[in-house]
Amino acid sequence: MQPRRSSALRTSAGTVLGSSEDRAWFLKNSRWEDSTWILAPTNALEERLPVRLHWDFSVEDGCSFTDARHAPLLQTSKRLIALIRGRSLYTGLPLRPSSVLNFFHTLRLLVRWMDLEGLRRFADLDRPALLQFQHRLSVSPTSRHSTRAASTVQRHLALFNYLYRCRAELGDGLSFDPFPGSNHHEAAGAREGLRRPWPYTPDTVSVVLLQAAVKIVTHDAAHVLQARETYRRVMASAAAPPHSSAPVGRATRALRRAREGTSGVERPVTSVSELVRRIDMLYAACFVVLSYMVGPRVSEILHLHAGCVRRLVGDAAGAPVSVIVGSIFKRQPGYDGCPHEWVAPPVAVQAISVLEALSEPHRALTARPELWLRRRRGNGAWEWHEVQPELLEIASAPRVSHLLRRFGAALGLSHLDKPWRLTTHQGRKTFARFAALRDRSCLFALAQHLGHRERAQTDHGYVGSDYRLNQEIDAEILNQSVAAWEHMLAAPGLGGRAGAEIVAKRPRFRGSRMKQDLRSYARLLVDAGLVLGVCDWGYCVYREEHSACLGNATGPNPARREPSTCARCQNFVVSAQHRPYWLEQVRRSERLLNEPALPLQTLRIVRARMNEARGLLRALGSDTAEETDHA
Repeated sequence: MQPRRSSALRTSAGTVLGSSEDRAWFLKNSRWEDSTWILAPTNALEERLPVRLHWDFSVEDGCSFTDARHAPLLQTSKRLIALIRGRSLYTGLPLRPSSVLNFFHTLRLLVRWMDLEGLRRFADLDRPALLQFQHRLSVSPTSRHSTRAASTVQRHLALFNYLYRCRAELGDGLSFDPFPGSNHHEAAGAREGLRRPWPYTPDTVSVVLLQAAVKIVTHDAAHVLQARETYRRVMASAAAPPHSSAPVGRATRALRRAREGTSGVERPVTSVSELVRRIDMLYAACFVVLSYMVGPRVSEILHLHAGCVRRLVGDAAGAPVSVIVGSIFKRQPGYDGCPHEWVAPPVAVQAISVLEALSEPHRALTARPELWLRRRRGNGAWEWHEVQPELLEIASAPRVSHLLRRFGAALGLSHLDKPWRLTTHQGRKTFARFAALRDRSCLFALAQHLGHRERAQTDHGYVGSDYRLNQEIDAEILNQSVAAWEHMLAAPGLGGRAGAEIVAKRPRFRGSRMKQDLRSYARLLVDAGLVLGVCDWGYCVYREEHSACLGNATGPNPARREPSTCARCQNFVVSAQHRPYWLEQVRRSERLLNEPALPLQTLRIVRARMNEARGLLRALGSDTAEETDHA
């Protein structure tokens, strides 16, 4: 199937409202006059289930919106949706069908409410009517005693920006600014600090998850693929009716014989049902590796093609760098998105190789290049036997999310004694968080985990041209700086040379608004330009003139920044949350001091490190001080 590339992207807003043929540029297998619009797909993932808009919805009087008495408002509503599809008010680019569908849902709510109130045109709306409708939006449809979230209300209110700004093109619309001196976010009650961002995967979960995924991709994949080929060979030679149990039993026996002839396999595939489950887990592991170690969005991973890995010259020394070539679809108007390259560690390259091997039969059958081609439904083992090309499609994001939930359940992932639910966006969020903390010691472990020989290669992978990812990284840095200042402003005691200075000069916060005041003051300090370094062993309230790591005007020197250097720096702050790190330093030093083979100079260095750690713990008023003084 050849991708459908919409010629509509070159259409201007004026053309959208022109002739019937021109203004229907964004429709597929439907016309402007139809009661159901089928929006043309804007990427390969939308091909099978294009977005449909049903204009014949019922209004409050029990009639259909397509009835003759609603004809003027219906035509205006259609022109409004066409304008929204053709041009975003913020970027000027066409919106994707899923975003248009959200606006259509709001429009349907508004039309039904207008019919109930006896309003026939958008121009009939005034400020009191807008406030009444906003109040109706805020009430949850499931319960009159609960309210919708502010984020939901603001998504609905965004429609009124179009009704006001495009009133001349529509010939109807709001005659007044719906949000004077404000915007639809504030009108909905959304405030900074109240929004709950999508979560990243906690460290305790992500370490277990990545270890399992890497092991599956690097060690189990070859055996699973070999078992898949054994199954295909047996099924192809079986002369039995489709879906009969005899060939499946024969395939199971063949898999068991193959296991007996293979030594050193930790988890052999011994049945067809296990083969099905292991293939699903292999797909999930490949997604985890790409999402957590490279950082693309789910749509960008699912659009990858075979042969997407390339080797480029990375620096002046000529060291090659592997990149994954794909496309970014976020806020891109074209069907194929914007071409992009992601720097890829060796294990991500291995994941691409596994996906190429998994998809090879499907790609050969359909002559399509996508790596995520799978049977539409009812996979089982029959996905690899008597497959019809029309039943194969790119796996959808909900389907991948279901795979991740099964993968997490199989690994027993949990956080704070509760099962942790994996979602498709967590990998990118977690990747951005690691990138935001790239001056921490954990980056060295991350570089080793990724297979990089040098930390510089890990840093290089974080500074590509993905503008949106860089924005997420900057946002994560900002959030962590604010959170660190909040902690330091509220902590009962602080250690380190800068810790005493902060305790002496910080304001005292009291009253019912203490949390809000703390966050506001912390944000004020960040906005004032105070550079704050966050790491496992403490905080750095950076001032260049006091920098023990010899940093420059932009911040600390990551090459020279390490615990001992920080401990003697006037910029260093340590709080109670860092106590486990320094307590472990003391215990590690004690174990080293008991090694008789260590030279005298090494013993002196270890003893100095232990005294530094003990001093910081005493400065915190540590309730574990007796644990550090027993030696």
